[in-house]
Amino acid sequence: MKKYQLPSLDLFHSFEAVARHRSFTLAAGELCLTQSAVSRQIRTLEESLGLRLFHRLHRAIELTPSGQRLFEAVTRGMDEIGTCLTALGAAARAPQITVSASVAFAWFWLMPRLEHFGALQPEIDLRVLATDQPITPGSGEVDVAILFGAGQWEGLEASLLFGERVYPVCSPAYLRDHPALLRPEDLLDQTLLHLEYGKSSFGGVDWRSWLLRQGVNGQPVRRGLRFNAYPLVLQAAEGGQGVALGWSYVTDPILAAGRLVCPVDRVLETRDGYYLCTSDEAGGAPGIRSFLDWIKAEAAGHDGSCMISGNATHAK
Repeated sequence: MKKYQLPSLDLFHSFEAVARHRSFTLAAGELCLTQSAVSRQIRTLEESLGLRLFHRLHRAIELTPSGQRLFEAVTRGMDEIGTCLTALGAAARAPQITVSASVAFAWFWLMPRLEHFGALQPEIDLRVLATDQPITPGSGEVDVAILFGAGQWEGLEASLLFGERVYPVCSPAYLRDHPALLRPEDLLDQTLLHLEYGKSSFGGVDWRSWLLRQGVNGQPVRRGLRFNAYPLVLQAAEGGQGVALGWSYVTDPILAAGRLVCPVDRVLETRDGYYLCTSDEAGGAPGIRSFLDWIKAEAAGHDGSCMISGNATHAK
């Protein structure tokens, strides 16, 4: 059984034109039909509904009360259909871009900037895929990827966004409670916050490798805390639970805001960096090119310098 027991929609189309123009002649011209054909359609609709829709006067027509109600309903319906079709057409024409990045990069660096991109390119439909399992463009899943490495991936165009600097961070309260924390070796007597995570997005830097690069070859005295996501590491650090490693693209703004401090004025600069990657084929697509140009400009404003102040932090 049909859900809607309605006359042919063509009849409503003709009815709307006649009611709007209050004229069979003008409606016929708009519909590219003869006046007699339109008149027959209106008569068929009236017979089907069992209602009189128009008063046919000597030189004019007027809607009956029933006709007026039907005209208002048909107009609302056609307006909604027209609006829907316009939106669907715009969505179909809008460039769609899927960008992948590590959870930390997407959360701390990319997301705060996306409002700016949306204001500049409102027609682009942007999808962000935050994943700690790197996905390379050309697989059909993503158009653009921010990857950490040496910048050499077969079949990809890679453009360096910035290198990376890694340094210790903790809350101002933790530093006040641990005034003996002055040198890299002093970290062995602190609660260290660890990120238990693969090496692909963070260059393999952990507390052991950071300390070794500072000439410290001992074992921590205290039991540390371990997390599988970097936002949790930083939340624990801000909460005064220990000392974390800060990656400059994430923690520079947090240090500038005073929510974290750098207790030891030592920095490890990784050999690799963060690269903006696209497939050789997709890099020239208009929507993708707009996104690439925008994110490069944003990265150019990231000077990569640490917001650390060495021993001056202890005076705060």
